[in-house]
Amino acid sequence: MDKYPNVPETVIVATVTALLGLLGLYITPVFFLTSLILPVPLAYLILKRDLRHGLLALMMSTVMLMFAFTHIKAALLMVLQFGPPGVIVGLLLKNRVTVSKSINVLFFWALVAAAVNLIISFAVNDAGTAKVAHEFRATMDQMARVYMQNGIMDESGRQQFMAAAEQIARLVQTFIPGSVVVWSLIMTLASYFITRYIMHRLGLAQTEKFDFAKWQLPWYSTWLVITGLALTLGGDELAISTMGIVGKNILYIAAFVFFALGTAVLTYFMQVWKASRVVKIIIIVVLTLYLPFTITMTLACGVVDPLVNLRRLTANGDEGIKGG
Repeated sequence: MDKYPNVPETVIVATVTALLGLLGLYITPVFFLTSLILPVPLAYLILKRDLRHGLLALMMSTVMLMFAFTHIKAALLMVLQFGPPGVIVGLLLKNRVTVSKSINVLFFWALVAAAVNLIISFAVNDAGTAKVAHEFRATMDQMARVYMQNGIMDESGRQQFMAAAEQIARLVQTFIPGSVVVWSLIMTLASYFITRYIMHRLGLAQTEKFDFAKWQLPWYSTWLVITGLALTLGGDELAISTMGIVGKNILYIAAFVFFALGTAVLTYFMQVWKASRVVKIIIIVVLTLYLPFTITMTLACGVVDPLVNLRRLTANGDEGIKGG
């Protein structure tokens, strides 16, 4: 007991965490919101006390969830989603780790969390990608039958509808792992910034101002693209489907990461460009209207920036880029 002099506070944090978890498990519409704020109590306790109190609260909340919720696997998956991120974010904030380094750490955690989720979902629950694709096809076939019964489409339209559904099913089957990783990364980073803001407002963490426009990735991050391309091409050349699927999912994850980086690069140039607000709004509208070009350009900027640092090209960045 002497090692944990603040047990009442720890019990309160564990109870609040367990109640939030139960709220998300029982009320599906609020699951997304509770998933975002669940790491906050653990991070709060680690910042205010120490890691031991945080781990004690995590164990207590886990036991509470397992006893209160009948589906133990769902409860453990919930703990996996908020427990380690809460501890990691708390330690990052307590040790005043920079935002850029924190994002790198959380990216690797998101990969681990996604891998564990996939293993549990596919291996333990027998919900593989083929099963998911089969259920999707069955749902689309049922929809097509309903449309035909109501006279919305004929047999020719049904065949076209099912052909499109088959293509979508193949894409879903291929990119499920990458989608899980991307979703895990989005949720983890969102929880980090929410926790960071709350802890700063409570005066428990001294946080630096994060300028998204100046966010950068190290040069070796481009190996994500190189590895994805190599595995994709190698899988097609050697007729090894697993290798090709892994490569495509790596490219899918890389596309998300480098699109975010490219957005930061374009945001930076829009900020330093000395043009009127009207001109900038017109440019944004034009880019929005030509989305394929905009997405391609943003991805290209994101992939190139770690190698050449595009923002360094504006040597007089403080003075801004002259224009309009």
